[in-house]
Amino acid sequence: MLKGSCLCKAVTYTLDEELSELVFCHCSFCRKAIASAYTVNAKVSSKKLVLHGKENLVSYSSSPGKQRYYCQNCHSQIFTVQENIPEVCALKLGTIDECDQNLQTVPKRHIFQDPAFSWLLDK
Repeated sequence: MLKGSCLCKAVTYTLDEELSELVFCHCSFCRKAIASAYTVNAKVSSKKLVLHGKENLVSYSSSPGKQRYYCQNCHSQIFTVQENIPEVCALKLGTIDECDQNLQTVPKRHIFQDPAFSWLLDK
């Protein structure tokens, strides 16, 4: 079981699904959206992500076919959804509050490293 929330706790969620992969995204859209050098996501079933405080969720289209959902109060980004695969969402793992799964054992992958900050990557 995984539990998470936005910064102000107006939006909370639970997920009863094991994470199969952690994806570190270095694309400029993700970096700008969360004001960080990269974001860490996990693709999860939209049906298994149980949201509370949905009335506080708003979204915007950050690129063609992609919606980013965030809290309207604190602006914490919770997840993204691609229009062509609505049954899957990319959960922002910085929002995790509790997790029963040992995430150190989950496979990790970096994507869009070319635009990444050179000081960030071990080369």
